[in-house]
Amino acid sequence: MLLDRLWGSEVEGVLDRLSEHPALGGPDLTYFKALLADRRGDQATARRLTTRALDALPGHEGYLRFAAQIGAPLPARAEAAAGARLERLMSNPG
Repeated sequence: MLLDRLWGSEVEGVLDRLSEHPALGGPDLTYFKALLADRRGDQATARRLTTRALDALPGHEGYLRFAAQIGAPLPARAEAAAGARLERLMSNPG
């Protein structure tokens, strides 16, 4: 993933510019911002953004897994879409 390649490099600032670029948007960008916030230690923002991404794509397994890892609250639609898979992810977030 781009975040992994650029994080900690001399061009890490590109990540901020990407996260605010007007050509990008949607739940994947919201999730990207959540991952970036998590890397920076801003757990409250990471949780809020992950919940927002899950509100748009409630059954996305990657979003659900990350939500379990960081303890993000799940929107009702995400809980309903995930069903038994959610319990499995919460008990084994890795």
